[in-house]
Amino acid sequence: MIEDLREFQRDTTVTADICLIGAGAAGITIAKELAGSSLQVCLVEGGGQQYEYQESQELYRGDNIGVPVSLDGGRLRFFGGTTNHWGGRCAQLDDVDFRRRDWIPHSGWPIDRAELDPYYARAYKIAGFSSEWRSDAGTLSYLNVALPPLNTEWLRPFLWHFTPAMKDAPVWKWANAYGPILRESSNIRAILHANFTAFSTEADRSRVRSVTVKSQNGVSATISAKTFVLCCGGIENARLLLLAAEQNSGGFGNENDLVGRYFMQHPRGPAGLIVSAERMSRVQEQFNILRGADDLEIEIGLSLTPQMMEKERLLNCSAVLQYQGDPESGVTAAQDIWRALLTGRWAPDMGEKVGLIAGDFGAFANGLKHRLSSGRSLVLEGSAGIPSRSAIVLLDLEQAPNPESRISLAQDRDALGLRRVTANWQLGELERRTAARFIGYIAAEFARLGIGRCRIEPWLQDDRIPVTDALKETYHYIGTTRMADDPRQGVVDRNCVVHGMENLYVAGSSVFPTAGHANPTLTVVALALRLADRIRRQPRPGAAAS
Repeated sequence: MIEDLREFQRDTTVTADICLIGAGAAGITIAKELAGSSLQVCLVEGGGQQYEYQESQELYRGDNIGVPVSLDGGRLRFFGGTTNHWGGRCAQLDDVDFRRRDWIPHSGWPIDRAELDPYYARAYKIAGFSSEWRSDAGTLSYLNVALPPLNTEWLRPFLWHFTPAMKDAPVWKWANAYGPILRESSNIRAILHANFTAFSTEADRSRVRSVTVKSQNGVSATISAKTFVLCCGGIENARLLLLAAEQNSGGFGNENDLVGRYFMQHPRGPAGLIVSAERMSRVQEQFNILRGADDLEIEIGLSLTPQMMEKERLLNCSAVLQYQGDPESGVTAAQDIWRALLTGRWAPDMGEKVGLIAGDFGAFANGLKHRLSSGRSLVLEGSAGIPSRSAIVLLDLEQAPNPESRISLAQDRDALGLRRVTANWQLGELERRTAARFIGYIAAEFARLGIGRCRIEPWLQDDRIPVTDALKETYHYIGTTRMADDPRQGVVDRNCVVHGMENLYVAGSSVFPTAGHANPTLTVVALALRLADRIRRQPRPGAAAS
C-alpha cells in the first residue's frame, strides 16, 4: 500500500515491526525483500511520486565550505531516490578495496569481499539484469572482443555493466520496477511526503522507540517499530544522525565525533589526450561501450593492478576513453548535418560537408551499418562507429578517507525547522599522484602498442595547479557513517547497527569505509540484501499490531 501523509488525520500513530526511512535503492530493496513476509513494514519517503522542488527537493539545499558539492542537484528527494537519474552503470568493488592498506590511513572494511559475493549475485537481479553475469573473460568472449596484450603487471581491463532499459524508462529504476510490488503487498505500508523530524528513545537511549514524520502541510505522524533503518543516502544519513544526537544531547553513533566525517566521492577528470596519426578504429572496438547480442551494454576500460597499487602506494582508479570525432570524417560531417536538421536549419558549409561524406563514403556506410545493427542513434558520440583520431582519457579515482572531509550541520534551517547541512569536501595529493602514475602507465602502454601518443594534462605535471581545477564530483556520496568493529573508528558495526544502539541500522553508501573507484549502487544493493536477511532472521518478541 502506498499512501500520502498529507491526507492523514493529524497526529496519527502507525505501528510496525520495521520502519525504513528513505525510499531509494537501499530502502526499496529491503522493503521488496520483506514483501510477503510476516513482518509489518513501514517505508517512509520525504518526497512524493514525482520531482517537486518547493514541496520536497528544496529541503536538500545546504552550504559548501570545501570543494563544491551539488547538495540539491546530486540527490533526488522522491520515491526511487537517486535511482531516478542514475545512468545504470554497475560494477563490483575489488578485493583490494576491502583490505587494510598501510599506505592509506583509515582503510579497511571489517568484512571482506567474499562475504558480499553471494549478495552481489542477488543484487544483479535486483538491478534488472536478466541474463547471466559473466566473468570478465566470459564477457569479452560474449562481446567477441580481443584486447591488446597489455603489460599485466601494470594494467588490467575493467568492465562495467549497464542496467537494461525498461518499458517506461531508459535504465532500470527502482520506483518503476518495485513500486507495484510495494503497492500490492499486504505487509508493506509506504508513506510519501513523510519527512523525518525526530527520534524518540528509551530512557537509556540504547533503543529507538519511534520516529516522528511530518509533511509540509503540517500533518505529522508517529511510527512505532521494533527496528529502524536509515536509508537516505551518503549525506542525509549523516544529517539525520547528527540531528538526532543534537536533539538527544549525544548518542546516535556520534560519541566519538565520527558521524559525517570521511566524506568521499569518486573524483572524475581528464588525465590526457591520446592522439593517433591513423583512425583509431581497432581501439574503438576494444575500449568502448559495446552492445552484445541480447542488447546487454558493457563498457570496457582500464584499471591499475593491485600489485602496482601496493608497489607504488597508490589508490584504486579506472579510466575510459572518450573518442573525439575526426573533423575530416564523413560520419562526423553527417552528424553535423543531422543535428542542424533537427533544429530546422541547414548546417554551415553544407556543400563542403556533403563532399566529405561522398569522399569518405566507405567509413560513412560502415558507421551507419554499425548504428543500425546496434540500435544506436547516428548522433551518439564516442561509440565504436564514429571515426576518430583522438580520445580523452577520463579517470575515476578512489578518494583517500580523510576525517576532515565531512558533512556537518549548518545554522540555516529548512522549512521543517531542521538544520541544513554544510559540506566540506576535501581532496588530497594522493589522488593527484595516483592519477599521474596511472596516466603514465597508460601512455607508455599505448605508445608501445602503437595506439597513439599521449598528451598528459597540465594538472598532472604541475603541482601548482589546484587538483580541483580538473577533478569534479560524481554524486557518489560515500563514507559519512563508516563501518568498523571499533566504535572509535566508525559509526556502525559490521552488521550496520549504529554503535551504542540496539535497533537502529544504516543502509547505503554512507557505511563504506573506503570507496574504491566503482559506481556504488550495486554494492549498496548487495549490502541492503545482506541487511534484509539479518532483519528477517532476528528474533521477534511478539507480533506487531497492524
